[in-house]
Amino acid sequence: MTYVADTISASGREWRKVQGASEQDISELRKVLPFEPPAEYLDFLRFSNGGEGELALDPLWFQLFEVAFAIKLWQDRNYRNEYPDYFIFGSNGGLESIAFDMSQAEPWPIVAVDCIAGLDSANKIAENVHAFIQKVGLHAEEKP
Repeated sequence: MTYVADTISASGREWRKVQGASEQDISELRKVLPFEPPAEYLDFLRFSNGGEGELALDPLWFQLFEVAFAIKLWQDRNYRNEYPDYFIFGSNGGLESIAFDMSQAEPWPIVAVDCIAGLDSANKIAENVHAFIQKVGLHAEEKP
């Protein structure tokens, strides 16, 4: 198993896993994108091509988009115009999308953005995909 699979499937994590992406799916994603996606993101897709679960970061719930949907969003003209520096790879199941902020240096930070409110609503939620994956499947810590 990979670091991603080991982390997300660890005891105490809540993740609704689905069948992982095939190497053909991963290859198609890499062909479509004009950049190399982070290896840990690709490992996440190999582990679970979609799925959902707790997130110990705002917005507290994460739905990973399957490869085909991530490609569709990337190719959508409206998203490219509105969010030219974002690769949206998931959501909170509601109005907030989860994306790589590629306007920043690699490793790209992860942001949550309300796609109705626009770019001004973007909020960095993790320093990079590694930090993000560490919080997938975990409940947010209770605040006093």
